[in-house]
Amino acid sequence: MHRRLEIITLGLAGLAILATGVTGLVDPQALFTPLELQIAGVSAMNEIRAAYGGMHLGIGLLLLAGAWRPEFRRTALWVGLAFMGGLTVGRGVSLVVDGTPSAFVFQLWIPETGAAVAIATLLFTRGHARNS
Repeated sequence: MHRRLEIITLGLAGLAILATGVTGLVDPQALFTPLELQIAGVSAMNEIRAAYGGMHLGIGLLLLAGAWRPEFRRTALWVGLAFMGGLTVGRGVSLVVDGTPSAFVFQLWIPETGAAVAIATLLFTRGHARNS
């Protein structure tokens, strides 16, 4: 059962991050319009395509590889925890320092936090140590 939860968690997180990566490469402004941000200039567009496009694409593919291939699973779980945990912490700091964001940002934060908690639970339970 534990292995199945790892596969499902990595698969869902991987697909979500992959979708962000594809959108970041194809239509970067679509990621920023709900956040009320405009991409101004070629350098900004390049940075967005790299970070939100290419980097998300790569991380999403790594998580999917971990869901598919047992030998990548533990590494993929750690990468997923670092990625989702980093997003969760960053949004938490912003909430304290910057104030309350829009409802859209909370719609991002909830699944990011849920994924971070789920991955941490998978990594730090005794079941994972037996499956490693």
